[in-house]
Amino acid sequence: PHVGLIEFPEDASNLEILLWVLLFPLRFLMHVTVPDVRVLDHHGNPTNSIGTAALAVGMCLLWLVVGSYAMVASLEKIAELLDIPDAVVGVTVSAAGTSLPNYVASKVAAQNGFGNQAVSNAFGSNSFNIMIGLGLPWVLYTSFGTSFAPYSGLRDDGITQSIEILAGFLLLFVILMGSTGFVIHTWHGHLFVVLYVAYLAFSIGQVYL
Repeated sequence: PHVGLIEFPEDASNLEILLWVLLFPLRFLMHVTVPDVRVLDHHGNPTNSIGTAALAVGMCLLWLVVGSYAMVASLEKIAELLDIPDAVVGVTVSAAGTSLPNYVASKVAAQNGFGNQAVSNAFGSNSFNIMIGLGLPWVLYTSFGTSFAPYSGLRDDGITQSIEILAGFLLLFVILMGSTGFVIHTWHGHLFVVLYVAYLAFSIGQVYL
């Protein structure tokens, strides 16, 4: 059986209970605004309609937008108070925080045996971030903020290097998948985790060194 968002955790540790209490207001808001589509009949078939499922997806996306905006705004204020460069916050906490929903979705898909969906979700999320997450604000700003004039205030701040590194990681992934016949091994995961740590060290070092 699925556990509801507002159900008190049984056999939980003191830390888990404390977190449940602190997050209960947020859990309650999600409970009343997002329809639960996990309800099944005695045959194991979903009892909700397509419309209810679509509403649940839409509300989940809305909560993701609200959470992402709150997180970015909070990180900007913390970085300002602690005098931490925006580039460091962006490649560490902000990048990880905004990618957590993608990680959870890929993890659930992989656990249910949908490996292709998990991989496609990771690449599809990055494609959306680049094409829509960057493209749409650019369109809106250059349309209404600059009266259709080109925007020339964007600083590099290592963006070119980040793009080159991202392209290199993508090429490495394609090579690995082609050489193994699209079979993912454990050492592939270890390799990319190590590469990510190295990328963080490189990016932070570029700022402080």
